[in-house]
Amino acid sequence: MTQLKINEKGERFCQDVFEQMMTQSEAVYGVLISTVDGHDVTRKFKRDMPAAKLAAMMSSVLALGETIAREAKQEMCRYVIVENSDGFILTLKLKEKLVLSVIASADANLGLLHSLSRNAAEKLAKNLR
Repeated sequence: MTQLKINEKGERFCQDVFEQMMTQSEAVYGVLISTVDGHDVTRKFKRDMPAAKLAAMMSSVLALGETIAREAKQEMCRYVIVENSDGFILTLKLKEKLVLSVIASADANLGLLHSLSRNAAEKLAKNLR
């Protein structure tokens, strides 16, 4: 797959959505959109993180979740949550070729994080081509 690019208007929209997410939950400190084959498309991080490496790994995590769901006869994987000692990473399919990953600290409310991520994915999917 070739590298996907978002036009200037789309980039502004993404950044606005990312900012809203970070405002609604102070625990959110990273939001990343990548392609299903692991390329970084756009991001907003409050901390220094390797976007290209994260994009590659997030797409792999979601692909693994999809494979596990199929093998368990559970249809589609909607999202993958990784709980770590210092927080959470929630990854979900944004569109057919895009993945949304949200990185939050351990004090995040998981229900709120899930809701925030799902709502952002819906907004982004409607406005990105």
